[in-house]
Amino acid sequence: MVESARMSRSKKHKKNAERKNGASVLRNWQAERLARDRELPIPPRGPSEVSLLAYHLPDPSAPAEGAFDALECAVRESWRQCGLLHTVLVAPSADPALEAFAAPFGPMVEVQVEPSLVPGRPETVATDLIARLPERFFTPFVLVVREDGFPLRPGLGSFLDHWDFVGAPAVRDHWWTNLRAEWTNRHRMDGGFSLRTRAFCERVAAEWASRRPGATAALRGAMSDGAFQTDTLPGRSFAVRRSARLPSAREAIRFSYAGVGSATGGVPPFGFRGAEAFRALLESGRIP
Repeated sequence: MVESARMSRSKKHKKNAERKNGASVLRNWQAERLARDRELPIPPRGPSEVSLLAYHLPDPSAPAEGAFDALECAVRESWRQCGLLHTVLVAPSADPALEAFAAPFGPMVEVQVEPSLVPGRPETVATDLIARLPERFFTPFVLVVREDGFPLRPGLGSFLDHWDFVGAPAVRDHWWTNLRAEWTNRHRMDGGFSLRTRAFCERVAAEWASRRPGATAALRGAMSDGAFQTDTLPGRSFAVRRSARLPSAREAIRFSYAGVGSATGGVPPFGFRGAEAFRALLESGRIP
């Protein structure tokens, strides 16, 4: 019993150390990359049918200076790989850093204020991505990025018109998980870096509005909007389960890698989600 507890603490300590190391590697890479990206000319226009969406929830206890840098790098890297997209930045209150960033790009970059967002409470972002996402953009597709989840190479066009939601797989590519997913159309994916269709976002928002008390409890259990929309909701709604076009784990990992499955071999994923996943891709030589 004691030995088991000691091993558990050791694994937890190792996991925390890896997480901190991954965060440090990503921050250093972003600082260097952002300095270069700011010097580049405005990229050519990307696909007009895709919007880019990002949430900015700065830590109120951290210095205001530089608080937007990581997310700015994610946005600029998205433009570098996909072309200049209509971009929506959502924040809990007016933010001078966001306004200053958006100003040179005119209507191509829009800042939206959403008071229901609360720094330190990720469930408020998850709720917004479920209940209000269709209000945030007007194009047929939306590419959601985070400061620790964005494209690493070109190739956005190859993922359009295939699925209603695609993000990093949260389950391994095994025959039994694929069989379950095929039978139930429940393919759990991470929503932090994801591509979604407007039609699917509208369906999810309507389902949320029609069953809000139960949906809120289900979201708490799912812990993330991606898991809720691609696993929990299809399990509760026959309409979503029947109509949603969701990729298998093998297909989804071509789009994004979040630490589940192999990070080596083959074509690099289109993007990533999470600092540890970034570090694994970097160390395997799959990030320039």
